[in-house]
Amino acid sequence: MFGFANGLLLALFAAAAVDFVLAWRRTAAPAAALRTLWQQEHLLFGGWGAGWRLRAGQAAFCLGLALYEFTVVFCNSMAREQWPWLQQQLSPVLDTLMYLAFFAKILLGTRYTWRSLGTAGALYFIARWVYFNGQNIWFLGLAVVLLAAKDVPLGRAMKAFLACGLPTLALVELLHFAGIVAPGATSERDGSFRLMFGYGHPNTFGGIVFGLLLAWVLLRRARLRWLEILAVGGVAVFLYVWPASRSAALCAALLALLLAAAKLLGSRPAGPKAAALVAAPVPLVLAFSLILPLFVVKVGPWSNDVGPAWLERLDSLLTCRISLSWAAYRVLDIKIAGQMLPEWPVLDNIFVYLLYQFGPVLLVLAVVLLTLALYGHARLGRWQEVACLLVVLFYGYMETQVLHITSDPAALLFCGVIFAQPLRRWDFS
Repeated sequence: MFGFANGLLLALFAAAAVDFVLAWRRTAAPAAALRTLWQQEHLLFGGWGAGWRLRAGQAAFCLGLALYEFTVVFCNSMAREQWPWLQQQLSPVLDTLMYLAFFAKILLGTRYTWRSLGTAGALYFIARWVYFNGQNIWFLGLAVVLLAAKDVPLGRAMKAFLACGLPTLALVELLHFAGIVAPGATSERDGSFRLMFGYGHPNTFGGIVFGLLLAWVLLRRARLRWLEILAVGGVAVFLYVWPASRSAALCAALLALLLAAAKLLGSRPAGPKAAALVAAPVPLVLAFSLILPLFVVKVGPWSNDVGPAWLERLDSLLTCRISLSWAAYRVLDIKIAGQMLPEWPVLDNIFVYLLYQFGPVLLVLAVVLLTLALYGHARLGRWQEVACLLVVLFYGYMETQVLHITSDPAALLFCGVIFAQPLRRWDFS
């Protein structure tokens, strides 16, 4: 992965150099060449075969997204215990094909201005920088997916996501209930059983279902009917009762409520102040994540033996998210470019996790990107997209699975911000 990360960065620098040489030859003046490159969208490495390259680029992205989904949903299920070759032999091959597909899309199947290429390239450089320290493969995968997502209609991407994810999950459940994969798939925690549905943890299953639910919403968007919104609430009940994946269940319930509000709002765009109010929860949740652990008072030997009483109850509701963050404050150093984290404390809060795994620079960038994405979609009146981003914000408070595109396909809504496009170009149809 280090070789791929470096190779993509060097290829983007090479593409920019070729861009400049070709533009200079056409205009015969360096200043004119720079203006043209900054303002006009163009394919990298010349405009040859533009039509088929753009079509092939979209197909390559959908192929890469489907391979990503299959690798996570099947190869990372408990099927890996039954058939070790899934992880040892098949997954590396699928990962290579996936990254090659995204590589081809980024370099040969996408049009850029130098403004968009420079912004996205700088963000990728930072992602690569912190990846080399934190070595979280899911994070690098997310960064590459977002780079490759430009110019791919959101509906087409979600169709590929669902076309692979739904039958693959159905296959895992069939193997599970047939007793082939993880036949004794229950785990006992605090005296209660939680069904794992063929995965190593109930929250893994919950995250996969939650991601498929988000993909369906992003495919349907303004076409969602009241019955479909009710079905989203039904999924929330299922996740809460059977796998007892509380984080996914609560967020699915919140999604149903926000989609109902979006249905009532229609496509009415928000003004600047209203859009800013919609985006305000991002810095608020960040502040809540980082400040609340400062009020923890240790009252016993275990990590969740904390006080005062109100904070202990809140920590219990959030299954130790607050007390584990408090522990991180005391045992971990903050490093500007991140670090590899020990197994304990387990940081399920994405804001605290980003702070320690990837450093404060990336944390600030992630908060800015999400805030701007929420603001932009609210200004455009795309309330279903706003609902998905808000729900992902609260899901991230409880789970770091938002770094997996399989649990967070709404991350594709960041593209307009990542590529510094004006709002009128945020076309995801």
